[in-house]
Amino acid sequence: MSPAWYAPDMDFSFGEMPRPEYPRPDFKRGQTEGIDWLNLNGVWSFVFDPNDEGEREAWFHTPPSPTRSIVVPFAWESHLAWEEGHLASNDDWFSRHAFLDPDAVDVSNYRTEPRHEIGWYLTQTVVPAHWGDRRIVLHFGASDWETKVWVNGQYAGVHQGGYEPFSFDITPFCTAGATTAIVVRVFDPNDHAALPGGKQLRWYARTSGIWQTVFLEPRPVEHIVGVRITPDIDTQTATFVIDAEGTLHDGRVRLTISSPAGTEIVQEAALTGPIVVPIPNPLLWSPDTPHLYTAAVELLDGGRPLDRIDTYFGMRKVSIDTLPGTTTRYIFLNDRPVYLLGALNQSFNPWGVYTFPSDEAIQEDLRRTRVFGFNFLRIHIKIEDPRFLYWADRLGVLLMCDIPNFDSTGYGPDAQTRWESLLRAVVTRDFNHPSIIAWCCFNETWGLGGDAYKEMKDRQEWVRAMYRLTRHLDPTRLAEDNSPCLYDHVETQINSWHFYINDYEKARDHIENVVRQTYLGSGFNYCGGNVQDDEPLMNSEYGGISAGAGDKDISWCFKYLTNELRRHEKICGYIYTELQDIEWEHNGVMNYDRSVKSFGYDYRSINAPDVVVLDGPPGQTLPGGSRFEIDALTSHFSGKTVRGARLRWRLDATDAWGNDHFGLDTGAIEISFTPYRVEKAHRIGVALPDEHRLYTLQVWVEDGLGRVVARNFVQVETFDTPLPSVEINADYAVLRFDPHAPTTSVWSEDIKSDGDVAIAMGAGFSEYRIVLPKALDLNRVTAMEFWAELSAGREEIPQTEPDGYPSETTIWVNDVHWADVELADAPADTRGALSYINGVAGRYGELMRIVIDGEDLDEWIAAPRDGAVVLRIETPETAQHPHGTALYGARAGRYPVQPCIVFRF
Repeated sequence: MSPAWYAPDMDFSFGEMPRPEYPRPDFKRGQTEGIDWLNLNGVWSFVFDPNDEGEREAWFHTPPSPTRSIVVPFAWESHLAWEEGHLASNDDWFSRHAFLDPDAVDVSNYRTEPRHEIGWYLTQTVVPAHWGDRRIVLHFGASDWETKVWVNGQYAGVHQGGYEPFSFDITPFCTAGATTAIVVRVFDPNDHAALPGGKQLRWYARTSGIWQTVFLEPRPVEHIVGVRITPDIDTQTATFVIDAEGTLHDGRVRLTISSPAGTEIVQEAALTGPIVVPIPNPLLWSPDTPHLYTAAVELLDGGRPLDRIDTYFGMRKVSIDTLPGTTTRYIFLNDRPVYLLGALNQSFNPWGVYTFPSDEAIQEDLRRTRVFGFNFLRIHIKIEDPRFLYWADRLGVLLMCDIPNFDSTGYGPDAQTRWESLLRAVVTRDFNHPSIIAWCCFNETWGLGGDAYKEMKDRQEWVRAMYRLTRHLDPTRLAEDNSPCLYDHVETQINSWHFYINDYEKARDHIENVVRQTYLGSGFNYCGGNVQDDEPLMNSEYGGISAGAGDKDISWCFKYLTNELRRHEKICGYIYTELQDIEWEHNGVMNYDRSVKSFGYDYRSINAPDVVVLDGPPGQTLPGGSRFEIDALTSHFSGKTVRGARLRWRLDATDAWGNDHFGLDTGAIEISFTPYRVEKAHRIGVALPDEHRLYTLQVWVEDGLGRVVARNFVQVETFDTPLPSVEINADYAVLRFDPHAPTTSVWSEDIKSDGDVAIAMGAGFSEYRIVLPKALDLNRVTAMEFWAELSAGREEIPQTEPDGYPSETTIWVNDVHWADVELADAPADTRGALSYINGVAGRYGELMRIVIDGEDLDEWIAAPRDGAVVLRIETPETAQHPHGTALYGARAGRYPVQPCIVFRF
């Protein structure tokens, strides 16, 4: 884990400045903090104003006493705001300090309990003396929602909005070289239905107050206000539009552009219109090659430099075109199809809510995105920190950015005006980021009326107008009117849809139905009499574990759902829900604290541009001796030419003793592996021996040099009848028993069955009386063994994660102590294939083989037995982790092993 995410104490209690980096690397005026810009993050004085009396009592002149401290830039709902980052965890993600009645708040009501609506901030700083010949500007990255500012007791201005940057020229109110007092009042109403709030609306923790960096910088009277850069890879140019303020007699701009290869282009032009700069043989920006060009933009007057902004851009093109050799429309990047391997990113965290604890934490989220195989994130109804966009540009992560919605109860002229204002501000701020390839106006008709939206023609037409406005404001990217779960597009460039289904057959049928109904002129997925044109079909949310479904494994459903999406060439990409858990929603690849869940396979075996698609369920049961056949398809979208491609397969198995067998059947065939196509490669057939086993069919594509370029696997259980309860031969005797049939079972918590798993929770014991067959001659026994798959006993089935859920188990046989066993976890992921195949979630355990021989065996043989082995599985009350024991039968877990006692002769 990165220490940025996993440190036990993430507070800023000892003068360390939080978020010290320059907040706008895409529009950078200041170079050195403390000299030409001043970061005001850190500990400020703070007081809530529950009676809204601060303005009346002029707190901007004389703050009330006493005040408390708050850490800027963290919202007052966050732990980090109160120097309590050590409290944050997967189970604790909001601060009770934010509420009017802290003692009344818990996880069941934190979204509805009244919060403090007004907070007052106070800090003092010294404006550097050498700034005296310039204007002093106070910048806020973002503050939610209404922000009023006073400087040295004088009113500087007000801003309404929760996501966009704003600033105040405070020159009239301060003196360079002197101490300056800054007072900020933020009002964020409990009822924010008419405000763009995204998932702050009834879903997750609120973000109130200052939540992005606050800083001071000096600025010339004549200065650069904006730089808009439009790359064109077809003409090999970049067009600059410079917006400046102030009185200029001979206003000109000098551009100094540095390429990733180190070459430099200098061009000077009048400040009268667009400036077209040749970019010969451009190095293109893409996820695989995130090349960035830097640009120094200098404002000149009569040849004299007045102001300078450092920025950057990527030479890349986003378009829609036809997949080669087909009529299917796809999203293209740099004139080539790009398969979008996406994840939903709600971008909250338990320490700072909306605000990342550090710049390193931002980087780590994006690095993990690539490690997991994703090349694309949908920033979900939150306007992201510019530093996040910067690192997406640097690390090569494509983005679709949602505009936060208001609530349906707030719909009206005020809400519409605020939403449009936010859209304009965001497109202006973020235009130069090459990582952003699409804007999404609305999500699931939130704020628009839900199901009723289909009958609300006026709202549909407003959405159409906002979609068209988005395309007008930014014709270089794609736009979507509404990312729908109710099949209600109006007009869009991306025909996307959502589904949450945790059943293979139902998901398969659903996806096939969507693909079948997607064609020119189809009314499917559209409302209000609108029909499909030739927009690319993309899934923009899917998963097997939806919000509120509990903390469960996602690895199994992620694999088969993604496999089904990749089976259809018409689908140009997907967005899995989601990158990380958030609060009470547990469907992330990571937990909320960014610890990584275990999948039991490499994510990139299914989440990659090139994959093998296996046209069948992820696991099934067949009779022993069957022939198993499955179609293997290839989905080849990396753009790489693969010569000498061969499809290979290998059948492996785990037998009834937990032994692995590799290469029971193998095969290979030359295939075409056509780029940018999904095509059937071969129908694979293998013979399954007549035994109870768990088989894994590994399938992969390799190039002419033997390098694996795509892969997948599928699993099959063979089963006819249970193995005999008694089996005796010349070498051993086996006494198998039913894990669900103890003679005695006493536990401090609960006992339950989950498929072929007997789960005992807490401290206690289960005893199994196993009758000794008369044919068993104990005098011949040289060793006695207990075989079983065991895990800690846990009713819930969260996905396997680093911390584990340990337990201690003691094994007794006829009151003779046999062994003490440390059980590391109660894991659940795709390795629990037998559980999934047999209809329950994928819990599994460790295969235990506990041997008793020598003097211990002699002691057991001498002990009273009454014709039976009495096996006692116990978790003592004195255990450090009294988390019980789960005992697995042969048709659950990871191994097709029935619990048994073995006597060796």
